[in-house]
Amino acid sequence: MSILNRPSDGLLSVLLALRRALLAYGVQTEDALLKLVAPASVIETPEMAKKTLTRWKQLGFFSEVGDKISLSDAIVGIALDDMDALRAAVLRLILLPENNAALLSSSIDDSEGSRAVDCTRALAWSLVQDPYTFPNTHRSGELLQDRQGVQPTVFVNDVRWHGFVEWAVFVGTAWTTSRTLVPSPAFAIRSVLDDIFQENPEVAHGEFFRRLATLLPILDGGTYRTAVEAQIASPWRQTRANEISPSLSAALLTLEHEGTLRIEARSDAPMRKLLGPGGSESRSVSHLVHAGAA
Repeated sequence: MSILNRPSDGLLSVLLALRRALLAYGVQTEDALLKLVAPASVIETPEMAKKTLTRWKQLGFFSEVGDKISLSDAIVGIALDDMDALRAAVLRLILLPENNAALLSSSIDDSEGSRAVDCTRALAWSLVQDPYTFPNTHRSGELLQDRQGVQPTVFVNDVRWHGFVEWAVFVGTAWTTSRTLVPSPAFAIRSVLDDIFQENPEVAHGEFFRRLATLLPILDGGTYRTAVEAQIASPWRQTRANEISPSLSAALLTLEHEGTLRIEARSDAPMRKLLGPGGSESRSVSHLVHAGAA
C-alpha cells in the first residue's frame, strides 16, 4: 500500500474532487460517486478515481456503510472552502497509528498493512535533513539517501519523489518554489498550537516540544521520527538533547516572524538551542508564547 505511488494509489486532485462531489450531492453509492467525478463522456475509465477512493477509504477520509460512501467524521464538518482545516485533517489521518503500524515494527516493506508508512517515512526523513541544502530533484534526493545509508529507501523512483513533494506541501511540512523544496513544518505546527497551549499563554520549552512530538510524531522526539532516524546509518548531523533540528527551528522562526509565536530566552530558565544552516547555533529558547493568546 502507498500514498506516494500516485499512478497506483490515487491523486490529491482526485481526492479533492471526490470530497467536493460528496459535499455537493450528499451520500452516494460508489458507482454514482465515480460517475460524478469521472463521467464516461469526459474520461474513458474511472480508474484513477476508483484507486483514489479505495486508498482513502482505507486511510479514513471516506466512510462506507453498506453500499453508501460518505465523508468520514474527521472530514465531513470541514467547510468546502476551508482548505487549511482540510490540510490539517489530512495530515492527522496520515499520521494515525493504525495507518503506520509497519513503521514501528520490524517490517521494512510496503505491505498492505503499511497504509501511510511510505508518506510518513518520507516526511520524517525530510525533516531530519538540513532544510537549507535539501535536494530539489529525485536524483539528488536519491544520492543523499544513498550517502546516508537509509534502509529502507525513502524514494524508490521519481514517481514517489513527486508524490512526496505534492503531499509534503499540501499537509504543510514543506514549501516549494520553482527551484527549491524546503522542509519546514510551520503550517503543521500552527494547526496544533491550540492543543499545545491549552488556553495557557505560554509553555516552557520542555513541555512545548513534548506535546508537539506527541501531536506530530514526525518532528523531533516523535515516535515516527525516532524510528526513521534509526534507519539512517550515516546522518548528516546528530541533534543533541538540548538542540532543535534546523527544520523545526526554521518553522518556529517563521511562526514568530508572522506573529503567531514569540520565542523567549529567560536567563533563569533551562534552554534549548535553535539550529540554523549547517547545524549552526541560531538562538536559545526557554519558553514559547502564543502571541494570539498573550
